[in-house]
Amino acid sequence: MISRLPLPARVFTIMLATIAVVVVTLPARACNSSGEQAIFSCEAVHGRKFIELCAPAPLSAQDGYLRYRFGAQDKDGNEARVELAYPDDLDGSLARFYAAVYTYKGVYTQSVRFTRGGYDYRVYTEARGARELGAGVEVRDRKSGKTTRIACSERPRFYIWELKGLVACDPETPVGKACLK
Repeated sequence: MISRLPLPARVFTIMLATIAVVVVTLPARACNSSGEQAIFSCEAVHGRKFIELCAPAPLSAQDGYLRYRFGAQDKDGNEARVELAYPDDLDGSLARFYAAVYTYKGVYTQSVRFTRGGYDYRVYTEARGARELGAGVEVRDRKSGKTTRIACSERPRFYIWELKGLVACDPETPVGKACLK
């Protein structure tokens, strides 16, 4: 039936079918529930884990919050269990995060950082020019300095500019204090 359509109509039909398949197969993420939006979201460890920064939609200083979530996904890409959620209390949570955009040694970085216990968690994307270098979460032991990275296994969605004016500048970047400007 599609082969009988004129070429532009065939291309359009195939594009619509492709979009429908992509929309249907996107994994369900927790930020999509209860009116939340994903500020950062990706699958990690080849789809077995998820990394998220969640905020209400729309995000505002008066009643806004930010929450980091890391956990396991089932075989269909749905949340199986949350292994770490920060903070427990969402009131005033925007003040517990730092956001930065900076370039250091030719690497453009966007990051959101928080401290929990003796560890710094930094959700990030890095690129050199048009080449993506990586994204994910970096966990650093503040005492020993040992750092562990969990990389995204897909291109993340990172809407860091939604945090502009709501989250403090990060004083702990390689360039010193860096902000969202």
